[in-house]
Amino acid sequence: MNWKGAKLIQDNVLWKPPGGKTLGYHQDAAYDDWIIPQTMMTCWMSLDNTSKSTGTLEYVKGSHKWGLQPPKGEFHSPKDYKEQLNIFAEKNNQKIEIVYVEVPAGGVSFHHGYMWHGSGINTSKDHRRAIVSHCVPSDAKFHPTNEGGTAKIYKKYKKENSDLLDEEYFPLLWKNKSI
Repeated sequence: MNWKGAKLIQDNVLWKPPGGKTLGYHQDAAYDDWIIPQTMMTCWMSLDNTSKSTGTLEYVKGSHKWGLQPPKGEFHSPKDYKEQLNIFAEKNNQKIEIVYVEVPAGGVSFHHGYMWHGSGINTSKDHRRAIVSHCVPSDAKFHPTNEGGTAKIYKKYKKENSDLLDEEYFPLLWKNKSI
């Protein structure tokens, strides 16, 4: 990512039990319109063995190079979880090649914030759990004017007269001291 360092901006614990529904295809950085630069790196840590049948994470190969699409459509349990991906790919003449993240428990996958990804139904008898860490550059700042979208959630952490992402809420994970 060519960052000077990274801050944790959001973390999640995900659990998809047997029969667990879909997660619509999206780009994580699309939800970061409240920071500058609008970018992200995600670390997805599996707590269970994953496979296509457990509804694992799905990537569209090379889609991190397609540019950023503002969020659209249903996120949780959409009827067609690939709908927004298909619309975007067709509109932009892009080929869709899906890669399934199949790793053992304890396995990790990283993806760029522009990477299109989602997940299908867990058709197995096994649970699929993961811990997710969303990171941004250590020098990221609050967007000076954006108040909509997810900014409504995160602007409550903004200190008056400052555009810095306070480490009290957005901890520094690492910083390159030589830069």
